[in-house]
Amino acid sequence: MEHLAVTIRGLIERQRQFASSADPVERFRTIWLTALLDQRLSECPDRQIGRLMDLVQERLGILEPEFSISEHAKRRLLRSSATVRPKR
Repeated sequence: MEHLAVTIRGLIERQRQFASSADPVERFRTIWLTALLDQRLSECPDRQIGRLMDLVQERLGILEPEFSISEHAKRRLLRSSATVRPKR
């Protein structure tokens, strides 16, 4: 899973670069990267998503409502992955 995390972090950084580019073609590539990132995230377990929320929170102000929402989501994901669910 760590290799997957590196790939996701790489995609995040590349998407940020394209989004801030003055080149319209590079800015358009963010759409493709968004889809690729979504695909990679769907392969991650809840615990990995919870850890990735730390990356998201680095860009949010602590007094912003988005920070509260992401903090709640992170705690919930980490907590849900720590509990063992009975098989049905």
